[in-house]
Amino acid sequence: MDEDLERAWNDVLAAWDDGDRHKRFLVLAETTDRLAEAGRRYREVKEHDPERRAEAERRIDEILGRAMARMKVIEQRDEKPSRSKLEWVAFGVSAALIAAALYQLLGR
Repeated sequence: MDEDLERAWNDVLAAWDDGDRHKRFLVLAETTDRLAEAGRRYREVKEHDPERRAEAERRIDEILGRAMARMKVIEQRDEKPSRSKLEWVAFGVSAALIAAALYQLLGR
């Protein structure tokens, strides 16, 4: 496991009520693609420490939110941009002009 992430987790455990430590841990986990690891650690706390369960559940929800947002960004990046209405209108007008020109050329 990454030493920085391990150190950040130990900081969280040492000062469980310090929201900034949780935030630093989660930001580090997200930027190092270790959200699953962070979730696993919070699940362990949730399952084994009744006094910390509520906060662990809250942080698990936050991790899920971060993961979903990240997936949405990846999906949007991979999608082809859709055509705008103006592009479709321009295409239609162009096709109509070409058809009219062909009709004129072939009709004579």
